[in-house]
Amino acid sequence: MRAFGLARNMKRAFSRSFQLSRHLHMGLTRLNEKSSSIASLSANLTKPGEKGAIADLKDDLPGNFIDKLPEQLISEGNGLKSTRAEHQVDTLKYYDELLKSGFTPQQSKAIIQLLLESLNEEFFEQYNVKFLRNMELENQSHLFNAAETEVKFAIQNSRETALNEQNLKLLKLNRDLQSMHDDLNELIINLLKKDSRVDFNDHKTENTLQQRSISLDLKDCNNKIGTKIIGNVKSEIENLRWQTTRSGLFAVIILVFFIMSGVSISKRISVESEKPVEVILHTIEPEESEATGWPEDPEPNST
Repeated sequence: MRAFGLARNMKRAFSRSFQLSRHLHMGLTRLNEKSSSIASLSANLTKPGEKGAIADLKDDLPGNFIDKLPEQLISEGNGLKSTRAEHQVDTLKYYDELLKSGFTPQQSKAIIQLLLESLNEEFFEQYNVKFLRNMELENQSHLFNAAETEVKFAIQNSRETALNEQNLKLLKLNRDLQSMHDDLNELIINLLKKDSRVDFNDHKTENTLQQRSISLDLKDCNNKIGTKIIGNVKSEIENLRWQTTRSGLFAVIILVFFIMSGVSISKRISVESEKPVEVILHTIEPEESEATGWPEDPEPNST
């Protein structure tokens, strides 16, 4: 707001300086007119032979002096404070030149006094007003520049502060985002762990059920195989028992047959043994028995 106020003041000061420049131009025009009147008055007061010198003085004094005076004042540094014609015009120089041109001292003083009054009235008063306005304008411009610098500095500081705040917010958001990313990863890991545990338990249960079903199937197969083997063994045992029984019967029959055959043969032999049997005895000498090395038989018994 202060900068906008200074801008408005600067605008007003520029408008005032423009008006002052117009008034100064009008004052210079009037000063030129009065200088021409002064020249005509001096021509009337002088002799006819002195008109050439007065014309040279006119060319040297009024027009060129008035045209070059602002630049001279500014170049000499007199624009820093208000001034008057008495402080800027070398009256002694022009007084001597007027005396040399043939004017009397009273005429020279009157011309110089009239010139000073005209300069003060038509130029220096306007110049002082312009100078003061320029000083005010410079002050306002200085204030405006200071305010502009302050506003730029404040804007720069606010921009840097806002940038730092945005950077801090960005860092905070990045930190929060990283924290949320870590939390999300941890949550996903926990969910995957739970899912893996559930899947592992499901697979474990399925494996246990499959193992139980396989065990039941194996037991069933074992029972079937055992039952079949036992049935086959029983049938084989029954067959073997029947064969053994049959073989035993055959063996008993054969044994009975042999026994009966033996009994019949023994009867026949006993019948035949009841008949008398002639026994021939043979006597062996001892010497002969010693020579042969056989033991001596006992005496034979007769049956």
